[in-house]
Amino acid sequence: MNKIFLSLLFCGVVIHQSGSAQKITHEAGFFLGTSFYMGDINPTRVFYAPSLAFGALYKMNITDMQSLRVQVNYGEIKGNDKDFNNAYQQYRGASFSASLIDINLNYEFNFLPLQYKERKTTFSPFIFGGVGFDLPLKSPGGVPGHPSLPFGAGLKYLPAKNITMGVEWSFRKTFIDNIDGVLNPGNNIDKSLINNTDWYSFAGFFITFRLFDNSNDCPAYK
Repeated sequence: MNKIFLSLLFCGVVIHQSGSAQKITHEAGFFLGTSFYMGDINPTRVFYAPSLAFGALYKMNITDMQSLRVQVNYGEIKGNDKDFNNAYQQYRGASFSASLIDINLNYEFNFLPLQYKERKTTFSPFIFGGVGFDLPLKSPGGVPGHPSLPFGAGLKYLPAKNITMGVEWSFRKTFIDNIDGVLNPGNNIDKSLINNTDWYSFAGFFITFRLFDNSNDCPAYK
């Protein structure tokens, strides 16, 4: 149902904008930051054991407030029961280190119209969500490629006409429970410590550059 809803939303935006005078622009750029994991070993800590993450993205700006974005990230995640004081985890002693390729398609919404012109807004908070697919490169549980649901928020700024930069924080909801090599044991002992699925997160800085820009500012705005 989530995929159907997002597909309809994407189509509706494109169809609505195709009849307007809004010029569609394109951007490409890079992401650099950190990745971390939440799951059976780390149930609650954000930014636990942060590791290297980087990626590339392509964006189609449909309006000043709406975009479609394709992004490919590389991330590393890890965890160790010994980092937690819980007696059950100290007894279990599980640990893992993994890496993956994250591919996602997102609908992005700016809360403010974003333009690099006089009397126009050059910064905006934004949110995004969509669908994704993850390809584990190294996984203790032998996990195959699997779908995910990415979503997040951030803040972007236009320092120049053809440059966008900003920060963002996002999560990936997966539908498997073996990224960390630890499966739900299926009993009631310390069950509050165990998540049914594993999650991971990306946070960092991005910069994009506008492509094929041959637009001219309207004299009325100068």
